[in-house]
Amino acid sequence: MALLLSPAFIPAGAEESSSPPQNELHSCAPGPWGRVSYYYFYLEAPDYVVEKFPLPNTTTKWVFNLGELDRVEPLLRKAGMPQERLDQILAPRRVVKDAQYAYVFPSASDLENLTPENRALIYTDLARLPANVFQYSPVFFLTDSVEEWARESGLPASIVSKISSLSYKAGNALVFADIPLLLSQAENIAEARFIMRKLTRVRTLMAQLELSKEDSIPDLLNYWSTGLGLRQKELEPLMHAITHTKGLSHLDILHLVPPLPRKLLYTYPDISYTSEGRLPDCHWTSLNFYNLTPQPFLLDTRLATSLVKQDFDKVEPPYRYGDVLMFITPDGRAVHSATYLADDLLFTKNGSNLLTPWLLMRLQDLSKLYDVEPGKARIVGFRHKK
Repeated sequence: MALLLSPAFIPAGAEESSSPPQNELHSCAPGPWGRVSYYYFYLEAPDYVVEKFPLPNTTTKWVFNLGELDRVEPLLRKAGMPQERLDQILAPRRVVKDAQYAYVFPSASDLENLTPENRALIYTDLARLPANVFQYSPVFFLTDSVEEWARESGLPASIVSKISSLSYKAGNALVFADIPLLLSQAENIAEARFIMRKLTRVRTLMAQLELSKEDSIPDLLNYWSTGLGLRQKELEPLMHAITHTKGLSHLDILHLVPPLPRKLLYTYPDISYTSEGRLPDCHWTSLNFYNLTPQPFLLDTRLATSLVKQDFDKVEPPYRYGDVLMFITPDGRAVHSATYLADDLLFTKNGSNLLTPWLLMRLQDLSKLYDVEPGKARIVGFRHKK
């Protein structure tokens, strides 16, 4: 759910770049956070999480508002679908209707014959309706190719090739939505479940603070304790111990975040969270960053909005540790939020379902996911008044 905030924006400034290699140590830009480095890796939902979700129907279904049925044929014709096929799939006996929606059922060949550009045209339109589950929440690849995303995943080359041929661009991101079609080609139930687990594969990163006797511990403590001394008593002896211990040269970022994000990072929501009626989302995650015990009321969009307006001030870059970055659309909706750590590293949860873990991500990757560019979503920083 989106928070509703005033439509005052600050440009994001995230820039496009090619996907970095895996298993290579990267360095953040220098800053008050010290010398921070990181490497990428992929996280997948474990079997016990995936098994909580039933496999979807392998018949592809496109959903349109009943009152907009007259615009379906022009849309599909514009996307290059031959008139013969349009006459078949839009024949009155083939279109299923209920009180709200009209359902169209394209064939496998219809889907496979779409170009990436035509698929993007249709699926961008379908993504307006949450009823089009797979287009509304597609699989995102934060890489330049599906092949790079699938490297060392264990997916057969034939499946990787099929995903690649069915992928398309949504904004600046490469995405995939034809999960029913892909599962329809699985040889058995075991392969179908294996494919579903691999489709939860998401790129994240591990970061570390490099330390030596030459570093100014007071300056580092000032940054990582927000200038207010938060957790300074915990961090100071740890930093000093590393700089005075032979063979130790870095501190994992995991030790620099408060207890709650330290507990959540790289994990998936436990089924017990469902007892609250809603699962944790990005706003719950960013606004609970400093809370020892998560506050359930932050699951309520209206109350979360009220908290931001009451307890936070808008801030401009440069951001600092603990700031909340809101991805806000021109109409004032905060479609995402994340907690700023250092340089362009953020703590985030991308979605409110059991298959989305808590992660560290780069700002430029999140900007791809949430379409940050002129005229679309932009970023506004918020800092707690205390």
